[in-house]
Amino acid sequence: MGFNPGSFTGVTNELKLFGLAIIVGAVLGAVYDILRALRITIPHKFWAVFAEDFLFVIFSGFVWFCFSVELLEGELRLYVLVGMMAGFAIYLLTLGRIVSGAFRFLTNILRKCANYVLEKLKNALPAKKFFGKIKKSS
Repeated sequence: MGFNPGSFTGVTNELKLFGLAIIVGAVLGAVYDILRALRITIPHKFWAVFAEDFLFVIFSGFVWFCFSVELLEGELRLYVLVGMMAGFAIYLLTLGRIVSGAFRFLTNILRKCANYVLEKLKNALPAKKFFGKIKKSS
């Protein structure tokens, strides 16, 4: 990518790193969107949400650390963290809203279809008719 690592990387390299940090933050936003999709599909208790978020924060910190080790010779730079947070926020406020809304829409359709099929199966099962006859005769 043409980075010149060192204690002073230069404005051009810092801008490239900042842009790359924004992209990495957007990818982290997409990973967080997967967690949100799971929460929409499967209701979570408070402790499960807390555990998922805690692990995500640990994972994000690890990504920041690896980014810094690989591209900045281990120096943790605040502008990289700010870039990642900006990319995360930009993703969630733009594409994340669209993806989350579409996922909610599809989940609602699938739930309605599943409920419809289950209701038809429940009404069609001979066991219900059999148990209904037993209940009436007793």
